[in-house]
Amino acid sequence: MWARLVLVCLLVLGGVAASPKAAAPEVQDVTPAFAQTVQPFLKTYCASCHSGSKPAAQLDVTQYATVDSVVQDFSRWNRILARLSASEMPPAQATQPPDHARQQVIDWIRTTWATEAGRRDGDPGVVLARRLSNVEYDYTIRDLTGVDI
Repeated sequence: MWARLVLVCLLVLGGVAASPKAAAPEVQDVTPAFAQTVQPFLKTYCASCHSGSKPAAQLDVTQYATVDSVVQDFSRWNRILARLSASEMPPAQATQPPDHARQQVIDWIRTTWATEAGRRDGDPGVVLARRLSNVEYDYTIRDLTGVDI
């Protein structure tokens, strides 16, 4: 009787302990959408001002030939996202993109950031060493050697 009860408890506890991990977020491939949507949008509506030897706002959009180059320049693309979302760019005197084209680029940027966040989930990045204060150093030496300084 007791053996059965113990066996049932172990099976239940083992099932709880061995429950599968939550499924990892699906990593989307954003490269095809970059080539089909974003690059043509940049060439058509942005490159006339934001390219060449003196690009407007010192932003040369022709340097973004790959998704990796976009991901590496996160801060600028956040500003691009903000300007597109607020319909500030392209400026009023320039040719305006259709709303669906603008929204496709905005959605692509957001999807790319979500994909990168999922890919780097749990990675704290560079963790710098912290210096110990004098008191912390004294306590550490005392704990390791037994000598009180």
